Amino acid sequence: MPVRTGMPERQNIHPVEVTLAIAQFAHILRHLGVRVSIAETTDVLQALNYVDLLDQRQFKGLLRALLVKSPQDYAIFERAFELFFLSGETKRGRLDFYRRQEKEEEQKLRAAEQELKQLLLPWQNHIPDKYQPTLESIQTFASLPALEKKRLKKIIAQMKGNPVNNPGELIAQVVQSSLNYWRYYLLKRRKEEEEVRSPDQPPTGEACFFRDPKEQMLYADLQNIKDEDLSRMTALIHLLSSRLALRLSRRHRRSRRAGTTDLRRTIRQNIRHGGVLLELRYHARRARRPRLVLICDVSASMARYARFVLQFIYGLSSAAQKIESFIFSENLERITPYFESCRDFPEAMAAVINESRQWGRTTNFYASLQTFLLNYRKLINSDATFIILSDTKTVSWVQAAGLLADLSGKVKDVLWLNPVPADEWSGLPAVAAFQKSARMFECSSLFHLEKIFRKKLAF
Repeated sequence: MPVRTGMPERQNIHPVEVTLAIAQFAHILRHLGVRVSIAETTDVLQALNYVDLLDQRQFKGLLRALLVKSPQDYAIFERAFELFFLSGETKRGRLDFYRRQEKEEEQKLRAAEQELKQLLLPWQNHIPDKYQPTLESIQTFASLPALEKKRLKKIIAQMKGNPVNNPGELIAQVVQSSLNYWRYYLLKRRKEEEEVRSPDQPPTGEACFFRDPKEQMLYADLQNIKDEDLSRMTALIHLLSSRLALRLSRRHRRSRRAGTTDLRRTIRQNIRHGGVLLELRYHARRARRPRLVLICDVSASMARYARFVLQFIYGLSSAAQKIESFIFSENLERITPYFESCRDFPEAMAAVINESRQWGRTTNFYASLQTFLLNYRKLINSDATFIILSDTKTVSWVQAAGLLADLSGKVKDVLWLNPVPADEWSGLPAVAAFQKSARMFECSSLFHLEKIFRKKLAF
């Protein structure tokens, strides 16, 4: 049963309990995509001395002021706060509800176990131990739709007269195979439902809630975006990239020299003084916009990712000094001129796909890098940030890693966007080779993409 922490009551206020509650809540917000740092969590703990913890309005206002930074964060915060910080009565009601659920689940499993044993009873003495019902098979049987249970019983009834030496073993094998299939199917469906809800939310806890359609698309794997959702995805990419471009173009760097006051850091620094502004912090505007060189893998497995990444990065054009774009599969093609024309992005992208000789072919990153170094060496300089989009599945990856190592020493930074989940990288030997020369990030959704550009690019 998941443990939930509610608002402390007057007679039970304890610093450790309060600290634990705040830390857990900040952790949940991070899983839900809200940027909450350790420093901001510490700020909350220090500021608690200046509010009445028993006044929910003050307590909630404090958390919102220090942790929420955008309208999207606000919506997530409101729902998470509502579900995490429960009153004593509501908390007891929730706990009673979960206890009833557990009890009903236990009863359901016992009934399913009896039903499954009754089904195999006539052949019980002839069924080997390896085919006896397990807890997993009982749980799967309990979850079967009524129609599938009826179908399985009908198959067993038809096999009763089967003239074989050991019909019990055959029937047990059929039952086990059927339940194994359904266990795989039910687990897959549950995983898909969780991914639609949010891949970054915690698996248990009060803050598990469904996102609205825009947020579902934000977290969805770009490879699985349906054709009918392309227009909505295009609008979402435009919104995210333009918002991020505005932020990046106005971004400041920290400075020790007296100048423009960094209000946020100043307030944070002076919380320990009770909010009196005794220590000032400053920032200075960044002077130079970055040069970006984008190299996208458009092989059969990567083409759909490339389309969305290209659109996102070109949405940042106002925040970048220059964007040079290339696509590759068997070799390299420069596509910058398509986007420098006056036509809009969908029209430019359609022209790229129709006129390219590389779209949807096999991957040879080594040959592509050779072409780049031969024909576009002038783009290699200490101001350039190289962004590579690929799943690292290429021929001649050892040679390609050598060329990339030579390239990375001559540019500002190399970022590698990899749509393959990070927990699968250990099975791809090319990943370790490329990671020696590039900072590699998992990037299969708009959430990943926006986070990488916001936090990892040194704009």
